[in-house]
Amino acid sequence: MMSSQYPCLLTEMLAKFTETEALEGKIYACDQCNIILTEAQKQLMVCRLPQVLRLHLKRFRWSGRNHREKIGVHVSFDQILNMEPYCCRESLKSLRPDCFIYDLSAVVMHHGKGFGSGHYTAYCYNSEGGFWVHCNDSKLNMCTMEEVCKAQAYILFYSQRLTQANGRGKVPCPSTAESQQHTELAGCSMDNSSS
Repeated sequence: MMSSQYPCLLTEMLAKFTETEALEGKIYACDQCNIILTEAQKQLMVCRLPQVLRLHLKRFRWSGRNHREKIGVHVSFDQILNMEPYCCRESLKSLRPDCFIYDLSAVVMHHGKGFGSGHYTAYCYNSEGGFWVHCNDSKLNMCTMEEVCKAQAYILFYSQRLTQANGRGKVPCPSTAESQQHTELAGCSMDNSSS
């Protein structure tokens, strides 16, 4: 398993995923005249916020021929995630500020060395009881938020705060027909080498 002494923050990964990238070579048509070739930039941003945000962390990389190596860098994540810095301008204009706030609801971990084998466990938040549970097959154990934050996250689930509070008189944020948004976070130098 590949590990590093340099932990990575989830917010750093999101910032890296959404940063502007310069595209090399004057091979792109000008926006105004569509004739002159120019250099360009691209940027990936979130345009529609789902009720449940699923962040799938890149935990494996190719190492040699037909072999995937596990990336063991610890990714620090917060219980509350503000998605506003990672959203496109149209979303920023059309949504209320509180629509960008998400609460951590589950963390999935992969135990094992290889991509094709291993065991999965999860930490899940019980919103009715207000406590965290570690789920390992048929074993369920209550746990603390401190334990959850130490997890080697593979998939993080965040629930939109206003959607959760809808039963208490708050209006839900507008969202797409989809209930989940899948975002693979590639680009954070989790293994301190270029992807």
